[in-house]
Amino acid sequence: MTAKDRYQAGHTDLVYWLRSRGEKLKKSGSEWEWDYQGERVTVRNNVWFDQYTQEGGDAVKFLQYFYGMSEERAVAEHLGCSVSELDDVPERLRPARKVIPPKQEEKKIELVPPAANGNMRRVFAYLCQTRGIDPELVSAFAHAHLIYESADKHNAVFVGMDGKGRVKHIHMRGTLSESGFRQTLGGSEKAYSFHHTGPGRQLYVFEAPIDMLSYISLHPENWQENSYVALCGVGSAPIQRFLEDCPQLEEVTLCLDNDEAGHKAAERIARELLEEWEVEVSAHFPDQKDWNEELLSTSQEETMGQVMAM
Repeated sequence: MTAKDRYQAGHTDLVYWLRSRGEKLKKSGSEWEWDYQGERVTVRNNVWFDQYTQEGGDAVKFLQYFYGMSEERAVAEHLGCSVSELDDVPERLRPARKVIPPKQEEKKIELVPPAANGNMRRVFAYLCQTRGIDPELVSAFAHAHLIYESADKHNAVFVGMDGKGRVKHIHMRGTLSESGFRQTLGGSEKAYSFHHTGPGRQLYVFEAPIDMLSYISLHPENWQENSYVALCGVGSAPIQRFLEDCPQLEEVTLCLDNDEAGHKAAERIARELLEEWEVEVSAHFPDQKDWNEELLSTSQEETMGQVMAM
């Protein structure tokens, strides 16, 4: 297999290929939707994206992921060569994505929160001074045991709990200004990512914990009444869980990043929610790239205004 073969096969039109196999697709804007065992897969030309698993790729990876083919076999299928090697492939083959022995499949990773440091000086300095988040807000989440500082690396630890106060999700962020470290610990349940549950009808949704805290710092009025959740990504599982557990919720505002990925994620999540729930869904994007940049920009403007007034 040459690089040219791989390139040509990867650019195969998946809509045409699926239809030639008798698959049914539904038009959705500029994309097509394909149902795979109850999961919605969006397809556009040669690229695809599984909305449930958040996996995607080109036409070759499509055959590897959904049809269990090797890369060489997928390339041969799309290029129409080495047909004799493909004689044993059924017209509608649907193998499991991964062959996992039963014992491994049953084994569940235990979520082990990192040990807490004796104080939160490093985390407070990072969140309040570097990121500009309201100190009272950080204190409120710290007192609720939803934010703390790890003892080993002094990372900011964002905790997600269930309704009984059990830790279900841990997301960490490095506190050094030049550090880009971020990690969701193994064993975390996506549905319980960092959040605040209020009694009101409004749920605000963010990509990251710092975006969530930045937004509340910008809009602090009666914030405890609302619900907020950081997806720690762009999957909708935490929103779905909120809507199941909190029947009072009537409005969902998607406050994702102001970039192409954020806009596309907001469109996708909005479609998912409107198909399954009777809720109002809207989007609120920052003027800057994300809500922390918005917070820092606003703080700088206020400081400049005060200086000019002197």
